[in-house]
Formats: sequence, C-alpha cells, structure tokens
Amino acid sequence: MRGATISEDLHLRDFTVNALAMPLDQTYLSGGFPVTEFLDPCGGLADLHNRVLRPCGPTSLPDDPLRTLRAARVAATLGLKPAPGLDAAIRAAAPGLDRVAGERIRDELLKLLSGPTAAPWLYTLDDWGILTRLFPELEPGRTCDQPNVHFLPVLEHSLETVTALEWLIDGATWGTAASPPRLPTALHLIPNLSPELPFAAQYTTLMAERRAGGHRRAALLKLAALLHDNAKPQTKQVHPDGKVSFYGHQDLGAEAAAVSCRRLRFSRNDSAYVAGIIREHMRPGQLRAADVLTARAQARFFRDLGDQGPDVLLHELADHMATRGPQIRREHWQAHLEWIALMLQSYWGAPPERRQPLVRGNELMDALGLPPGRQIGEFLREIAEAQAAGEISTHEEAISLARQLHTAAVEEATKRNAESKPLS
Repeated sequence: MRGATISEDLHLRDFTVNALAMPLDQTYLSGGFPVTEFLDPCGGLADLHNRVLRPCGPTSLPDDPLRTLRAARVAATLGLKPAPGLDAAIRAAAPGLDRVAGERIRDELLKLLSGPTAAPWLYTLDDWGILTRLFPELEPGRTCDQPNVHFLPVLEHSLETVTALEWLIDGATWGTAASPPRLPTALHLIPNLSPELPFAAQYTTLMAERRAGGHRRAALLKLAALLHDNAKPQTKQVHPDGKVSFYGHQDLGAEAAAVSCRRLRFSRNDSAYVAGIIREHMRPGQLRAADVLTARAQARFFRDLGDQGPDVLLHELADHMATRGPQIRREHWQAHLEWIALMLQSYWGAPPERRQPLVRGNELMDALGLPPGRQIGEFLREIAEAQAAGEISTHEEAISLARQLHTAAVEEATKRNAESKPLS
C-alpha cells in the first residue's frame, strides 16, 4: 500500500471504479458467505452503476500521466462515459506522457487496440491531444489532402481504415461489446454491405492469436493500419497535369513506424510485423491492377510475405473501404471479396498437388558452369514457380529458363559495372 491506510491507498488510485476493496476475512477465504460490504471511499460503486469514468482526485492524472491513455482503455472495456471535466483534465495532463516509459505506453495502447471497439476511442485520443503526441509522424497528415478517389485527408483516412478493419475483424462481436462501436462511413450509405470474409474461420483464428507479449495479433494490425500512410505528406507530389502521387510512401512509412515501435519498446518481431504490413500494403492493389491473376504471382506474394500475407490482404480490404467511403459500390466491394478469396485459395485452400522438381541444384550447376551459392537457389525458386504456374513441364524447359535467367543476370551485372566506372 502507498497510503498509511487502505482508504488512503484507494484515494491514490487512478479512477473511482478501480478504487474498490473488500475485506477478505476467514469466513470468506474458507468458502463461506461472500463479503458484500465494499470499502468505497471514492464513490466507485455509484460511478460504475451510472457508467461514469471519474478520477479518484484532482491529482490522479498528474501523478501518473499514463492514466490519460488508460482512461480510453478503461472506458472502452467497461462501456463508461467520461465524467464532466475529465476531458479538460486529460488535455491538461497529456503533455506528461513525454515522461512515461515507452513500454508502459505500449502495453496500455495494445490493451485498447485488443478490444473490439477501439476505433472510436482513437478519435477521442486525438481530440484529447494524445494520439499525435504518441505518434508525432501522424500530425502532418491532418491537413494533407488526397486525390478525388479519396474522400478524407490522410490522418482521417488512417482512422477510417482502423474503423473499417475493426468492423471486418470484430464486427460480429459488437452485439456483446461494452462500448459502442463506430461504423465505417461506407455502411451509412449501404448498411448491408457483406462483412463476410472469405476463409472467415481461418481469419478469426489468426486475428485472435496471442503474440509473445500476450496481445492479439489484431491489435498490431490495427496499429499498422493507423500508421500505414504516415509518410504521405512528405512524399506528396502534384504533377503538371494535376495528378497527385505519393511515390515511396510505403517504404518511408515503414521506416518511420519501425522508429516509433522502437521508441515504445516493441519487440523486434512485433516491430517487424508492423513495418512489414506498412511496407507491403500497396502490393495487393498492384496485383489487382493486372488483367490476370497468375498462379506465379500468387505464389510469389505469399513466398515474399509469409504468414503476413493474409493480414496484408485484410488491411487492403479495409483500406479500400476507407478510401471509397460514400463513393463505394456494392458490386466493386463484392468483386474485391471474390479477388481476395481467389488469393487466399492458394494459401488456405486445398494444398496443391506435390510435384517432383524438374531439375536439381547440382544439375543446374553442371549445365551453367556455376558454383554453389545463392544464385542457384534463386534459379530453383523461379523454376518451381514457373512449374506451378504451368509455364514449363520438362527438364529441358527448366534448364532453358535457368539459362535465360543467368544471361539476364550477367547482362545486368555488366550494365551496373559500366555505370559505376568513372568517366575518363
């Protein structure tokens, strides 16, 4: 106890609903009648009954500024509304978060994001001046407009993406959630858009997965969605024809997100996960732009992204909904779901028929006159993808493809060497 008495200790806690105690006498501990008399010096029972979040005293927030962030998490978890004056008190105490250890902020934030209705409280955190204090790289996006295909500036679009993602991941549980959810803007126009994800059972299991730190995988994906466009303001270019581009924002954004994760003491694996989602979030859209989705393109996508592939596809679906908003079309949404189902079929669907490799590494080395090394492994992967796509089917075709790949690699190396030589 921090106080001389239990009552003093309870007064030093954060919120009244967390400042309740009961005496555990021998009757209670031995399994007799439960104790019904609470020690409640701060009025927590009345606040809990009235669904009100109130600090224990005027110094509760300044004593530990992390409580400004915890207020959102407790309110979301228990379905409470801030007491009169709490908003102003939180805004006043929020600058103190700069002194709070990163790992404490990380844990509190991920607890909030692990819940099914975190999105509306991210808007509240922004209103309280906390969101961009935790992630200052988001602030330039507040006034960064986007092309007409978008309906929101960058920061609002990022928050809308989290909202759409939460609807896709947790919408089925909203009926039992303590705190009211926030609906994506698109659903105000078309309320009965299908929320049914392809391979829904697999997604439910994946998003509920607890990572090493004990937090839901969904929490980290929501964080990646919040940060996914953080580098758009500094990469924005308006071209002479009026078109707007954000070239390279995914790579710069991934680097900035990794820095933020390190500042908040995320593990290496979790930092790599968040940065990886951001770095690859444009890739599904590039695949969708192709006329035909080839088996080779599918194999390469999941080869490169590994077990993050389904997460990136889910993020892209939420990003699409957040981009189109009131302009969304039911047929386009349905086509998008069907495209993702086609992509996931090669990942979660029936395993492909196992085929014998057309050529082995030692045969490639003999045919090309190359020593063992990474290049041989790359050629074997290319051959396996071409075989899976039905582009080649014989040993001779495999050797021929390897010769083409080797020739292209030699020509590229020669070109690079020529460009690197100083002019005489």
